[in-house]
This record gives sequence, C-alpha cells and structure tokens, in this order.
Amino acid sequence: MLNKIFVGAIAALLCLPAVANFEAITDGYEVTLSDVRLPREDRGTIAFKPCEKCNYETRRINSSVQWVLNGNAVSLSEFRKRCDAIDDRDDITVTISRDIESNRLIEVSINIRDTQ
Repeated sequence: MLNKIFVGAIAALLCLPAVANFEAITDGYEVTLSDVRLPREDRGTIAFKPCEKCNYETRRINSSVQWVLNGNAVSLSEFRKRCDAIDDRDDITVTISRDIESNRLIEVSINIRDTQ
C-alpha cells in the first residue's frame, strides 16, 4: 500500500511542470443579444457592449469567423436570420471569442431554444 502511495506521489510531482505551462490562447466576451450589432456581410464589422455601462466596441471580421448556433456552424446569413427572429433579446447570451495572439475574432456563438 505504501508503494502505491509513493508511486502516486511521484507521478503527481512529475505532472506539475506540464500544468505550469498552460497559457490561454483565446478569450472572449459574453454579452446579451440586444447589445450586439451583427455584420451584414462576411467582411464587415461587429459591434457589442462588453459591459452594461460600456460604449460599443467595434471589431472587424473576415470570412474565417465561425458563426455557431446551438453548437453547429452555420453561415452568417442563417445566424442573422435566427437572431432576427428572437423577440426577447435581453435574455439571450452571445459569446464572442478572439485569438489573443492575433487579436482577431474567431467565433460568435449563441444557444437558442426552439429555433424553428
């Protein structure tokens, strides 16, 4: 029994350097749908309020941004169509993710119940 504890302790110590090397590669914002202005085209801008009292922040997007609806990648036009159909936009959260190194948006995602 003592050998198992000793081996487990050594294995845990050997894992510590790997844990210390984690670094974030993305970060994001969670905002309400009412505080988001979606782009009209794949190469445009998206505007959102990072906090309730903040001013709108505008970010340029390109065709590499993924539009995710209920966990599935969709086109920007489909994403806009589904978002435009929502009446109570204050209860829906949109997650806007960006790559830290390049400072580019990489994903805009939303989860909507009863999207049909």
